[in-house]
Amino acid sequence: MPARKGLAEEPRPFEHDDSGLQSVDYTRLKIDSAGRIVIPAEMRAAMLVKPGDTVTAEVVNGEFRIVSPEVVLRQIRALARQHKQPGVDEVDEFIADRREEARRVDERFDRLEREAAEIAAARDQKK
Repeated sequence: MPARKGLAEEPRPFEHDDSGLQSVDYTRLKIDSAGRIVIPAEMRAAMLVKPGDTVTAEVVNGEFRIVSPEVVLRQIRALARQHKQPGVDEVDEFIADRREEARRVDERFDRLEREAAEIAAARDQKK
């Protein structure tokens, strides 16, 4: 059997763990004449993508990066978990903050309304 030429993908074992995101070592990929790249199965699994999914890509300092929405969501959730305070319900805290803000706005408008009424009354008395 003749030796293989080119950049054939070598099969490698891959274990996917849902508890965290996976990494795959650098792999040489070939770009065809239409600019397409075939992403190996191992990398697609680590990126949490399947055929038909949409991904986002960018080039940063000459480095081509592709990210899936699921990976971004997991990263955001992990970041949020780092900042979560035990025993604190962020939703209730957020609602309480919005209610306090609305109360302050209502007080301000009530004050402005009173001031406007006082100015109008003073103007009417001058007439």
